[in-house]
Amino acid sequence: MNKKILLILILVLSIFLRVFKIESHPATLYGDEQAFAWNAYNILKTGQDEYGEAYPLQFRSFNDYKAPIPVYILVPFIRIFDLNTFSIRLPIVIVSVITVYFVYLLTRQFFGYKISLLSAFLMSISPWHIHLSRGYFESTLALLFFIAGNYFYLKYLKRPNSLKNIIISMFFFALTIYSYFTPRILLIIYLPFLFWYGYSYPFVSEYTKNQLRKTFLKNFVMGFFFLLIICLPMVWATVNGEGLSRFNKLSESVNMIVVESVNKERNTSLLPAFWKTIMHNKLTVRLNIIKNNYFEHLSANFWYLYGDNSLRYFLGNMGMFYLLEMPFFIIGLIYLLRNNFKKCVSLLGWILLTPIPASIVGRPFAVRSLSMLPVPFIFISIGVVYFINLFAKKGKMIAIKVICLMFVISLGSVLVRYYFEYPVYAATWWGWENKAAIDYAKSYEGNFDNIFISDFYTGAPLAFAVYQKYDPLQFRNSINNPITMADGRKLIKLDKYYFGSLDIDKNRQNSGIIPPHSLYIARPEEADGVETINAPDDNRVIFKIYKN
Repeated sequence: MNKKILLILILVLSIFLRVFKIESHPATLYGDEQAFAWNAYNILKTGQDEYGEAYPLQFRSFNDYKAPIPVYILVPFIRIFDLNTFSIRLPIVIVSVITVYFVYLLTRQFFGYKISLLSAFLMSISPWHIHLSRGYFESTLALLFFIAGNYFYLKYLKRPNSLKNIIISMFFFALTIYSYFTPRILLIIYLPFLFWYGYSYPFVSEYTKNQLRKTFLKNFVMGFFFLLIICLPMVWATVNGEGLSRFNKLSESVNMIVVESVNKERNTSLLPAFWKTIMHNKLTVRLNIIKNNYFEHLSANFWYLYGDNSLRYFLGNMGMFYLLEMPFFIIGLIYLLRNNFKKCVSLLGWILLTPIPASIVGRPFAVRSLSMLPVPFIFISIGVVYFINLFAKKGKMIAIKVICLMFVISLGSVLVRYYFEYPVYAATWWGWENKAAIDYAKSYEGNFDNIFISDFYTGAPLAFAVYQKYDPLQFRNSINNPITMADGRKLIKLDKYYFGSLDIDKNRQNSGIIPPHSLYIARPEEADGVETINAPDDNRVIFKIYKN
């Protein structure tokens, strides 16, 4: 079959796997999706973020600061399709399909059409990439820019006298910094690796190797300063503003673990006090944690067995890659080590460097580790092609059919799980609670003068604003000016909706704390109401309902 037709079919498959029922699977928008969408909606309607700052470089939300590109890229989609789940997730779907195409282009810089098409195909059916393409994850956006940066860098190495491609490469790397936090750390260690690879690249040209290396050195320095100039505003905002807030929060949790571990190790050691201090201190414990996190990112447990244990960021109880792919990855790695050591080292460097930023702040995490894609698929593709070539002509066709069938079964099992099971057992990982309360309240809205919804689950007012397309200026005013109830507690008022807990017990209920003609959707710890809203997975009580 024609190579272009095969590539088009792969891209069509990518679109289908990412866009089918995108508005309902996952069923609700999780907190960060709402935050990105709400800020984009505010920019569209007012030219300001949710706090009233005009066209900011960083977006404050949930006491965190988010990169600008994921917000601004949403604005035209909301303008065209309105504020809804489909319009919020569509940009990442488009980005992810373009990423599959860039995987093909990138792999073509190393290998032939077979490996390139197969790598793109494996990326298209990757459960890891599919899942993070169906929610508004900024890491998926950053991955496209990271792959594109590598692609244009490799293009430059093929024509080292042309400055254009290295400038384009550095521009895409800059976009990763404006898209997600992890690349801001990753590029510090990744760019020296790229420099080493480029400087030792086997240039073939009419010029001497020394002349080409001088040209490369000059162009790389120029490209680096171009990158630096573009990124200076973001770097300045990150270092001098609140851009490190997420990293600091993660570091705080790690610091607590480090202190606890140091105390435990010293208390259980029989060494003299001096040697306890030498052997068990914050540095040794922290390095040990980072080491464990790093190797766990590269472990068979994470890749092929259990994956990310967060049900928001993955399906749970399955590897980030298909188990079927493991033997082919090993075959491809061994083959490339033996036959093209330089290419193997360059690809391995990509895999080995990308988990470092995530390892500093925690265990394997699908969104922070995503940048290691698509390199494993390149090794897998090499392994598949090599394995098939071991057979005679008739045996090749049988091997191809068997491998295709196994991939169809693997993908099919993931899709069945995703569409028929994941919406139930992972519902509460996606902010289902607030959506359930809002939907319940809307269904009874005409029967009550006042509706109270507990803010027990984080972000209830924001969820209401996004789902109801609330006026941004009115919402901002309500957030900044909460109303004070008779007992002194403060609630956020949005029309007839009040967000905050009334802390109902028998005495408060009997004292008439709930106004007449009111509905109160209360947290599960409050006194029994007339009915409940229960979780779809284990039927635990999520809200208790009071009608007065």
